[in-house]
Amino acid sequence: MAGIVYSPATLRPVPGEHGERLTLVAYGDPRLRWTLACREVVTLHGCTAVDLEDLTGQTAA
Repeated sequence: MAGIVYSPATLRPVPGEHGERLTLVAYGDPRLRWTLACREVVTLHGCTAVDLEDLTGQTAA
């Protein structure tokens, strides 16, 4: 997920490595509990892109 990470000691936002406002935090990361989520980051692997127009002939009417 991406969000604003807060310091448990000061409760202030922790700046990102390169000054970014949002930090990418993995679900197993201990900082997760101190992160205010702004968006979820999802990656798909092993998928095939298809044209939805090609699927219209395969659906039941």
